[in-house]
Amino acid sequence: MRKLGERAYFLLCRALGWWLRHARYSKARIVTQDGEPQVRKQRLVYAPLLVWLGGPLVRILDAGVRVLPQRDWEERERRIYRSLRRAPIRIDADGTLVLPLLAGETLATLLEDPELEGSVRTRAIELAVVALAEFHHLGFSHGDAMAENVLIDLDAGVAHWFDFETVHDLRRSMAWRRADDVRALLATCLVRTVPAELPDALQLILDVYRDEGATRCLATSFTPLLRRSLTFHLAQAGLSFPRYREIANLLRERTDCSDRGAIQY
Repeated sequence: MRKLGERAYFLLCRALGWWLRHARYSKARIVTQDGEPQVRKQRLVYAPLLVWLGGPLVRILDAGVRVLPQRDWEERERRIYRSLRRAPIRIDADGTLVLPLLAGETLATLLEDPELEGSVRTRAIELAVVALAEFHHLGFSHGDAMAENVLIDLDAGVAHWFDFETVHDLRRSMAWRRADDVRALLATCLVRTVPAELPDALQLILDVYRDEGATRCLATSFTPLLRRSLTFHLAQAGLSFPRYREIANLLRERTDCSDRGAIQY
């Protein structure tokens, strides 16, 4: 009976997550000005209402994040671009952000390519994880670190995180915030991974990030299943119930092995 209840709760959260996933706060387009390609990102006309309504919702869901209002979003983008790329950004009078066009394709796009070679797939994930670890080293957390929000430049061997509209709740510890970023990246990679390759992909992400404390925190975000944040997590990555369970088991095995190694040492 408990298992049946858990499955029903999971399916409900997955349906609500699907609905949340289709909420859009902004739109972006690529333009060329004075011979230079740029990204122009602008909030949709109903975005202020979504931000206002979203605040209580994410608190109810215990997601640990919130979408920033316009002015706070502008300041966060400015601050991060100065720190990451040593480059200013422009904000037009109507609130449009004018950003440099970064090279590459999103990790999500690459992972969804059925013709992508396994070695290239592995390299793309590695670059994303390395860039996330460097981002964390600078003292930031992303808040929405999905595979859709990182560009992979395979030719240059670098990854660029972008889209900083969402921010973690500052009342959460930095360790929790970093682990939540790893969770979002891991889930959005594994939802695009064939079942046979799931264990290797999970180990790859955790091995490259190299923080067993984050792994332990990450494992707790997959268990127990009956928790409010599940809806938000499934909005980021619509995992199936069996795949979600497999990830939880793999994380538990990883932390158990780490604990046994520490005891032996």
